[in-house]
Amino acid sequence: MVWSPMSDWREQNALSQRLFEQTQAALETAMQRGCEDWPLPEPPLSDPDFPVRPPEDPAKLIEIAHALLKANRAAFDRDLESIGESLVPHRLSLTADPAREARKWLEKRGDEVAERALFIRVETLLAQALDADAPDVDRWWVAIALLNGMSSKDSPISRQQGYHLMESIALARKPGYWHGGATPGPHLVDWQEGREVTPAAPMEADAGGSFAAGWLLDRMEEADPPRPVLVEWLDIALARQTLVPSLSILSRLNRMAGDGDTTLSSRIATLTPRAWDLDFEGSKELEKTLLSREPQVRCALADALDEIIHRRGIEALPLLDKLLSDESADVIRIAAGSIRLTATLDPDGFANRCARVVHHADPSIHRRFAQTALRDYLAQYPDDKKGLTVQLWIGGDEVVRTRLRELLLHMVEGHTEALSSILNRIVSMDGDNSLEDLWRVLEVRSPDAAAAWRNHIEHGANIPDVGTDAFN
Repeated sequence: MVWSPMSDWREQNALSQRLFEQTQAALETAMQRGCEDWPLPEPPLSDPDFPVRPPEDPAKLIEIAHALLKANRAAFDRDLESIGESLVPHRLSLTADPAREARKWLEKRGDEVAERALFIRVETLLAQALDADAPDVDRWWVAIALLNGMSSKDSPISRQQGYHLMESIALARKPGYWHGGATPGPHLVDWQEGREVTPAAPMEADAGGSFAAGWLLDRMEEADPPRPVLVEWLDIALARQTLVPSLSILSRLNRMAGDGDTTLSSRIATLTPRAWDLDFEGSKELEKTLLSREPQVRCALADALDEIIHRRGIEALPLLDKLLSDESADVIRIAAGSIRLTATLDPDGFANRCARVVHHADPSIHRRFAQTALRDYLAQYPDDKKGLTVQLWIGGDEVVRTRLRELLLHMVEGHTEALSSILNRIVSMDGDNSLEDLWRVLEVRSPDAAAAWRNHIEHGANIPDVGTDAFN
């Protein structure tokens, strides 16, 4: 953000002061909320020459937090500059008075400015508290209390920045210390001349840091209801295999899936594919818990089937079968969309699953099947010995018939005997007029093919040659 010219410095300073006061108020609220969970966990790092002295009471700690914020008033102005750069849209720079418009934009978003400013404070405090060479334990108490208070709010900042600060605590490392970057090598240019390239050591959770991070996650989980941001944190943590056991990620997800509201449990259901990769037994328990919840939750689990099958292959089929046998038609409808993935995994089972959903009475399930798996079924079983196409044609609605008609027309080109069998069965069960929709479309595409096929079905003529088709 480009600040105003010198002539507007008073307005700029006035805005800075108002936003600072708003940040002070937000600090008070967050610290009071964060200190409700007393006592606070001890710092992961400390100087052995100086014993750790916990704060006497929450009121004293809140006073210290305010004093630290006031002592860094100049730092707040610098932070405000960077916050403005990230919040103020570029289009305002094209206005007649960009500086004034930027000030207006920030003032309307004072709550977000305050939240961002406080997260910057937490990061600064943790950087001092988690300095391996000279850990400042006094900064730790304010940082953990403030982070606890800030994490009660569900926002994009608390989801992302809050998580990374919690991760730093679990690792007992300064914020931003993670080995996610690529190690310089032959494929990368390392601009630090003279630096020796050594493989990055695997990151390990710190015992004291994991305890403190676990304390914070416990407070979030024990809230009534659990803080929504917690699921977002656990989602990110699933990508950190090191942290999964130390922070009991799967156990937390399982507990919340069983006790949380349907929206929260549905969100947890979306995490099951990756959970399977990390903890087999824990994922089995999570699956059982989700299957015992309301239809909305089971629908979310069914929605994740594609990814689960891609990751787990044939091992995912029991879950698919459970969802296809669900008492809710909505759950079955969603699960039916994943049947196509089993065509090569389990050919015999694939046909049986197709039959199961086609025999269901709910038309929405038929539509889902026709749109997702019917093509695969006919490609694998063009003779359709189970009679699914006949059943769908006779009992299906317009959506199903339209999809089926297109697939039957494609069979004119290469599966004439199978097509003859299907069409004759339809006529035998539903009468001579049952194929009028098919003839009408075929006549538009190829009058000769339509006449030949109609003569075959209605008068017993020979099965038309593929060459009779006039699609070309």
